[in-house]
Amino acid sequence: MSLEKSYSRKISSKESENGFIFVLKDKLSFFPPLGEVFTLKFEGLTCNVQLEAYPCVCRGPDKPHEHYFIPWNNLQTGDKVEIKKKSIQSSGIFFKNN
Repeated sequence: MSLEKSYSRKISSKESENGFIFVLKDKLSFFPPLGEVFTLKFEGLTCNVQLEAYPCVCRGPDKPHEHYFIPWNNLQTGDKVEIKKKSIQSSGIFFKNN
């Protein structure tokens, strides 16, 4: 994981409809490796999650690639999420602000 202290974004309609937090490719180093379980906490709720990927051809069939995400239900379009690390060794804490 990188030394960055947080990852934030505004939730899109696709994210809220499908129950995930999209992770930008250039921010992957903030998170544990793909498939490694880590803990997110939000309002007293602790969940074990993992960074996942799905194949995509949104740039056309000649440019297949993957999109990265963290499964998380009950997000609303326009929610602002911020994932902060407690320390380099810990996974993080999840904050949601409308």
